[in-house]
Amino acid sequence: MPAEPTGLGGPPAVAGTVYLVGAGPGDPGLLTLRAARLLSTATVVAYDRLAPADAFVVCRADARLIYVGKSPDRHALAQDEINDLLVEEAAADEAVVRFKGGDPFVLGRGSEEAQACRAADVPFEVVPGITSAIAGPAYAGVPVTHRGLAPAFAVVTGHEDPTKDETQVDYDALGRFPGTLVLLMGVGRIARIATALQQAGRVPSTPVAVIQWASTPRQRTVLATLDTVAERIADAGLSSPAVIVVGDVAALQPQLAWFEGPGIEWILRRRPLHGRRVLVPRTRQQASELSARLRALGAEAVEAPTIAIEPTREPDALRKRVAEIRDGAFDWVALTSVNGVAAVWDQVAALDADARLLARTRLAAVGSGTAGALRRYGLRPDLVPARYTTSGLAEALIASGQPRRVLLPRADIATATLIDLLRDAGWDVVEVEAYRTVRVPALDADVRRDLLDGTVDLVAFASSSTVRNLVELLDGTLHRSVRVASIGPVTSDTCRQLDLPVDAEADPHDLDGLVAAVVAAATAAR
Repeated sequence: MPAEPTGLGGPPAVAGTVYLVGAGPGDPGLLTLRAARLLSTATVVAYDRLAPADAFVVCRADARLIYVGKSPDRHALAQDEINDLLVEEAAADEAVVRFKGGDPFVLGRGSEEAQACRAADVPFEVVPGITSAIAGPAYAGVPVTHRGLAPAFAVVTGHEDPTKDETQVDYDALGRFPGTLVLLMGVGRIARIATALQQAGRVPSTPVAVIQWASTPRQRTVLATLDTVAERIADAGLSSPAVIVVGDVAALQPQLAWFEGPGIEWILRRRPLHGRRVLVPRTRQQASELSARLRALGAEAVEAPTIAIEPTREPDALRKRVAEIRDGAFDWVALTSVNGVAAVWDQVAALDADARLLARTRLAAVGSGTAGALRRYGLRPDLVPARYTTSGLAEALIASGQPRRVLLPRADIATATLIDLLRDAGWDVVEVEAYRTVRVPALDADVRRDLLDGTVDLVAFASSSTVRNLVELLDGTLHRSVRVASIGPVTSDTCRQLDLPVDAEADPHDLDGLVAAVVAAATAAR
């Protein structure tokens, strides 16, 4: 067989090998191409608390994701157990990615994991990541070096207690260091660290910037001085993870802030959802597409799939109808969802055919999303209604000419509106189950808590089924502060039937409209 093309991301993950991969500071857009390539081909991913969960969308569907995270007060696994896990999984012929926040070799334990692999004769590769020591200050508008202010910077662990009799950190040397100090893992000891630095010669008025959850929508920056930083952190309620920058460059933050900052209106114009948590209850694949758009506008998108798409229970019936399309049995094929397009195309492939199978029919798509799905298969819809609803689709089909024979490949729970309108107009309608929509077994416990206590700001509903399923899974009522955005009138009606007020409705009724509705609801709330 010819070698698999590697592209910019390099070759895929190899069975029996451990890859120590830097996840970057939190923004999934800062992943390296190599990291994304390995994540997408690994069979086991062992990840920690600071690895961006958004990156897992590229993982294989059958990959095992194993949480091995650590926080200051508790560990999922001890370091020796993590080392053993990596070696054992590789020995079992798995392609293993150890996905670590930041860079594996910057104040992490990646080097110890590499030593464990070497001792067990397990091949390993190190994939550097963008360390939060640089990215955190950059996202806050703090350059770690600046001409005339800081010719160098030092990255220091804040994990050591400077009051101990023996420490590896030389605070006397740091007091004399002619540049910026970047402290990682130092929030819990900041009072003692600040005192030690002042005793070593740093003046009390030295500017300090503290950046929490750097490069993520949750980022917050607090400015202080060395003698006030502990008090300012406590007043602001900041906790780990946070990057602490000590030096004159911290005073540049008000001038250079671009990602977040109080009172900077142009940031909100560019990223109007900054600081907002938006729940996206769709299928996992569809949630990721909507989430990406919301994140680009500054939101923290919380994915909570409430439905799953499963194959039709009668694939032979669907395949038969698709074969009839080839034979010219239908004047129109009307597609009402992206999932319907995929299901039909799967049957085209099962018949060992291609787009030419559809040459004798015309294609109608309910909206721009479905039309885009057709185009991805090289198909151009002949009709897209002005109103992206099933009734709008019926009206457009009826207006296209004489009554015709139409095939509707749809979900098992699709409403009868489209069929009734077409049949009332004299059309010959053939419906076939293309896929099934089922409720997921349970709602994530953290998501449930956030919806009940109002930690989530908004919910973006893209279908009636997601509304019904979320309410059933929640087994309770959304907190009164949670705003609701709906993709269209049918979904809005379902919300109201279930006592959920709708704060904004998409227009047009597609993904672009839903994103705009979320922004409108968030702006009104702000």
